[in-house]
Amino acid sequence: MKNNIITIFFCILILVIWNACSINNDSKTRSDKIEQDSLKILSQKDSLHACSKLIKDPNNSKPMALMMRILAANADSMRHQLLRGESLTSERYPFVHFYLVEPTDPKVLEPQFFENARLFKIAYTDVFKHRKEQKKYYNLMINGCIKCHESYCSGPLKRIRKFPIE
Repeated sequence: MKNNIITIFFCILILVIWNACSINNDSKTRSDKIEQDSLKILSQKDSLHACSKLIKDPNNSKPMALMMRILAANADSMRHQLLRGESLTSERYPFVHFYLVEPTDPKVLEPQFFENARLFKIAYTDVFKHRKEQKKYYNLMINGCIKCHESYCSGPLKRIRKFPIE
């Protein structure tokens, strides 16, 4: 009897974890509802935490800060790849949904922030849509980063301003 209860408990636990980590594959609907989805994800931050990779950080950075570091590393890698004359692919640089996770300062979660995130996503996808003009669209994307960071989190601006390709 005790073994049956333990087995049932673990089965339910596995189903709950699996359900919490499921990803919505409807990206078109998701891109049209950035603010709604972000509020939903923020309210489910425990399940998001269970799905995210553990990154050891001595500063205990919030998930958005960690995702921004990934975006910065991707931008730097994209820059070097473009300078070598190579094409960028969305498979190598998948979009990071940074706006769906907890920020360092919750006060940034206002309509203008979500509008900036929407515009960034468009600029990001434009880089891959325009293969012959990837440098141009890459620079436009970086300019969007600069514009947003001038309003919300100015700390990384010095680093971001080094990303454009002249």
